[in-house]
Amino acid sequence: MRLAVTVKVDLNWTYQDIRTVILENDALRVVIMPDLGAKIWQITYKPRGRDLLWQNPRIQPRKLPFHSVYDDQFFGGWDELYPNDEAEIIAGEMYPDHGEIWTLPWQYAVEQADPEQAVLRLWVETPISGSLLSKRITLRAGETKLRFEHTITNTGRKPQPYLWKLHAAMAADEHSRIDLPAGRMQMESFGAPRTGRTSYSYDWPYSQDSSGKEYDMRQVLPESSGVSEFQYATGMHAGWCALTHTRAGIGFGLSYDAAVLPSCWLFASYGGWRGLQTVVLEPCTGYPVSVSGGVEQGTHQTLQPGETVTCAVIATVFEGLAAVEHIDTDGEVTGVLPAGRHEDKLSSE
Repeated sequence: MRLAVTVKVDLNWTYQDIRTVILENDALRVVIMPDLGAKIWQITYKPRGRDLLWQNPRIQPRKLPFHSVYDDQFFGGWDELYPNDEAEIIAGEMYPDHGEIWTLPWQYAVEQADPEQAVLRLWVETPISGSLLSKRITLRAGETKLRFEHTITNTGRKPQPYLWKLHAAMAADEHSRIDLPAGRMQMESFGAPRTGRTSYSYDWPYSQDSSGKEYDMRQVLPESSGVSEFQYATGMHAGWCALTHTRAGIGFGLSYDAAVLPSCWLFASYGGWRGLQTVVLEPCTGYPVSVSGGVEQGTHQTLQPGETVTCAVIATVFEGLAAVEHIDTDGEVTGVLPAGRHEDKLSSE
């Protein structure tokens, strides 16, 4: 769907003393919090008045000290994690739970603001790893896409083992569906999966319980199920993932460079973790949770001194699909209509 007219940038708002930047066109309203790890707090699809990201109903965003415990401050929205997930010692240094950058205030500057497009650049220097991270976010008139250019540079003198991942917490209910081009999946030990099993692998999207009963892992469960699942793809066929609200006919997808983000993690709580209901889409540079363990087995990377890694990401809001079959490198979505007919590239144009 081609929407029109103009793009706006608003720097005049704060939330709980947190600076916010609002990017807006006729289709999307995007709220970004530079003071809280450059978190994307809201992505609202204006034609339907629908917020795509999940917010924790019990706690509100606030500024946090370094080394805060992530789970106890899981406000929702879309974070980034670097250079680790679980708190661990890496190359002799103790790193905070869920990494360095989610509590840090990021600097920012509006690089372009005209009726055709808005470009916001955000950046931060990390205190332990000695890294410089930046992201440039572009919103164009007439699109339901957010375009990102991410850059990470090791400005220190030592090699830096790391993971970098997106952490987009999505609103979801039992009418939602997860799609991603995964091969083998690893179910972690954390949680209470629908199969009743943890610490095992299976071929996406079907998994079995101990009796052989098969489950479609693409199907989001109701909050009453009391299920929680934490898993990641050890092999992806392409760089994209999506969550579709099948009853509403609206969805959210991420496309990205699979050479940079070869794994996709999924955390889902269907009422099972602290009574909360969300699906977190987490494209990642590797696996498993431990960076040190992943480096040893060759599934996490090391950034050499002076080395830079870059990645383009596109977030797309789409309508009218029951399932997603593919998202291309420009964020165009191919999927299945509710009646079962196929539609080519039904997304943002």
